[in-house]
Amino acid sequence: MAKSMTSGRILPLILEFSVPLLLGNLVQQTYNFIDAAIVGRTLGENALAAVGGTASVQFLVLGLCIGLCMGFSIPVSQHFGAEDYDGMRSYIFHGYVLAAIFAAGLTASTTLFCGPILRLLQTAPEVYADAHSYLSVIFLGIPFAILYNLTSSILRAVGDSRTPFAFLCVSAVLNIVLDFLFIMAFGLGCMGAALATVLSQGVSGGLCLLYMRRKFDILRLQKVNCIWVGHRAKKLLNMGLPM
Repeated sequence: MAKSMTSGRILPLILEFSVPLLLGNLVQQTYNFIDAAIVGRTLGENALAAVGGTASVQFLVLGLCIGLCMGFSIPVSQHFGAEDYDGMRSYIFHGYVLAAIFAAGLTASTTLFCGPILRLLQTAPEVYADAHSYLSVIFLGIPFAILYNLTSSILRAVGDSRTPFAFLCVSAVLNIVLDFLFIMAFGLGCMGAALATVLSQGVSGGLCLLYMRRKFDILRLQKVNCIWVGHRAKKLLNMGLPM
């Protein structure tokens, strides 16, 4: 349910909104830790080194996705607070388009340069193959990470920080289950751990999108909202890229 942040007692509003946001950011950082812990227990120390050695790159990419999507949501929250819902929906449309372009470009470039990235990190030869298979799948799953972060940022822009956090918790539990399934049952090794992470992120993003469509009438795009306006796209980029 949409909730105005412009009326009511300030401190309770801030705490109610910010605590789930903070916890959600922490949970998002656990994907790689969970993968590394389960891989280390089931596949041994070389596999653990392969997954753990990619953590810095994974956090960098995740940080780019989080920052960009949070920036895109700022004009959405401004127009929601001003009760300019047509303007709000127009910025949501532009955010979707720009996020899709960014996802395609980032996915293509990181996947293409996965090998050089690992060599730049001086990945040991004995773990290179596992690290490459793990990181390649993570890179291919970037659109799912952007989907979750954009939809969750839009929900937060209209005052709902609890629902994205709840869906993220479901995703974290699903990641653990899929890790064991793909590694132990299907024998997919490090690539299975990455698949578990990517699919879990996709589920959390899909749940946020479905929740938005079913529970927030004001977030449903109309045909009139889906018209490209250059200055609105520029404003989103001016917000999202610095973040």
